[in-house]
Amino acid sequence: MVNEAVTYACEMGLASIYTDHSLFGFDDIASNILNRVLKSTLPTVGAAICVSHTCCDNFILRAHMLPSIVHVIPNAAHTSKFPVINQHHLIATLFSIERITVVVVSRLVYRKDGNKKLSTEEMMERERLHGHVEFLGYVPHSSVRDVLVRGNVFLNCSLAESFCVAILEAASAGLFVVSTNVRGVPEVLPPEMIHHADPNVDSLVESLSCVQYPEKSIQLIHLSFITEVARETVTVYDRAFSGVCGVVCLLGITLHFVVFLVELWQPRYLIDAGPDLCIDKDKKHSNDNENS
Repeated sequence: MVNEAVTYACEMGLASIYTDHSLFGFDDIASNILNRVLKSTLPTVGAAICVSHTCCDNFILRAHMLPSIVHVIPNAAHTSKFPVINQHHLIATLFSIERITVVVVSRLVYRKDGNKKLSTEEMMERERLHGHVEFLGYVPHSSVRDVLVRGNVFLNCSLAESFCVAILEAASAGLFVVSTNVRGVPEVLPPEMIHHADPNVDSLVESLSCVQYPEKSIQLIHLSFITEVARETVTVYDRAFSGVCGVVCLLGITLHFVVFLVELWQPRYLIDAGPDLCIDKDKKHSNDNENS
């Protein structure tokens, strides 16, 4: 749908900006087909925005875009939706209690629980972790903050991420973050707010065992961060819209040519036009009065 919108925007002489926030490979059929579609449609865009440098490099290789028009602007969380209860209380609690509560908010399978939930529950049964692990199931986004503030540390176990918004939300809620250091994750938070681990069990356990809570306000940092993100995004749009006049592209000419060929094959006069439905309002009003 996005590629279709970009195509018609070019046809109408409108500026378009493409935003990419996903990582795709080069070794499977689906990714190769999508990459070829991007090569055909995206040369018409005025600019592109990627959420991380890792995403930017991947996007330039896939779409064969000019690096000069691809901008890196990270995602931003709405931090006012994830207020910290009491920063000093959280710090004191983290170092005073014997048990630290680790929160994991993620999809076990894309957009649903799937078989991974059953496998995780079986593992909990096998390791006898009933009193240590609580499964909440599906959590609506409006309730995510209430789940986050129940814990002390947020754990992210992603194997591939161009940018992880969940990390931003957890940090905004006052949690220290432990995450795998895959792809774009190291670009999300400053080192004092996150502990990176290799994507394996031993490294994650080691990182959780040496958690250190930051002594600064995470909330204030991200409030200024989202302002900078908005400013950079507006700048990219202003630059793209300033060069709209006189935009003519090969794809637009091709669409005109296709329409011309279709009309040669199926002329318009051979197509039955649907008649306009004209209703006399006065006559309709009189009929309504008679029926009443």
